[in-house]
Amino acid sequence: MTLRQLEFLIGIADLGSISACAEHYGVSQPAVTNQIRQLEEELASPLLVRSVHGATLTDSGQRTVAQAKRVLQEVHRIPIALEKSKHSFTGKIVLGVSPLSPVSVHHFPRIYRPFHKAFPEVCIEVVEVEALSLTDQVAKDRIDLALTPLPMFTTKVQYEMLWAEELVVISSSDGRFDDSVSMASLRDENFVFMKPGYSLNLTTARLAQQAGFDPKIIVQATSIHALLGFVAAGIGIAIVPRDTVLLEAKAGFINITRLEPRAYRRFAMVYRNHPEMRPEVKMFMNYIRSYSDELPRYRRHVDTVRRTQRKLHMSRSLE
Repeated sequence: MTLRQLEFLIGIADLGSISACAEHYGVSQPAVTNQIRQLEEELASPLLVRSVHGATLTDSGQRTVAQAKRVLQEVHRIPIALEKSKHSFTGKIVLGVSPLSPVSVHHFPRIYRPFHKAFPEVCIEVVEVEALSLTDQVAKDRIDLALTPLPMFTTKVQYEMLWAEELVVISSSDGRFDDSVSMASLRDENFVFMKPGYSLNLTTARLAQQAGFDPKIIVQATSIHALLGFVAAGIGIAIVPRDTVLLEAKAGFINITRLEPRAYRRFAMVYRNHPEMRPEVKMFMNYIRSYSDELPRYRRHVDTVRRTQRKLHMSRSLE
């Protein structure tokens, strides 16, 4: 049994299919299938039920995943525990993120809190840079790490795949869309894009082209606030990360509509791998990895809470 096999099994459980797991880890689908088959042979028990719609866990698979997550959590804590015992870290880490991503508001605080508790003398500065420029900033040693959406267009840095974030359609609050829409149904819509330099433009264009059309760009915004303003005014629609606009949607400023099938973009941790990398940077990278491993379970918990809140609200409305 290997840690890689356990990671693949957890990936299938969280992402719903072998192909999605293979894409997440940047390997071929047969490689994932072969590793899972070896694990099933060693445990003498089927772990997955495969179908054209994806893969679901058997009872044995569910128990294995639960134990595997605990194992991997402990593995990631090993370097943290060792480094914590060896060093009293000080200094500053510069972390780059995209202004359009939910990292600075939703993800970074949850990563930073336990890190700051363990290493209070380390200061972390978060800088916002257009996604397509983040990797260049890392390569030129202007920032230590970047959490950026894919794709990347350089080989001068190294990266590790992290979590995936859902992309949604946002529109004015007139409620003209159903709960979900297909990308093809947006063919005749006006789109609000960000100014050049944002990878989200490329992602949106790719989704549209896969649906058989080129998006009709009505205006290009210079900031996420400007983009939200254009959308709220009914000038056009936009495709953005769901977590980025949850507060505005809750306030009734805009409307969120999910794509069917669901659309996602993958995040990566970008860094320079050289012998002079400071130990506090290596340590912070371990905290990012641990957070990414925990995120699918956190998302499932949040979705459950939201569904419960909606049901409670609906029952009170009926009363």
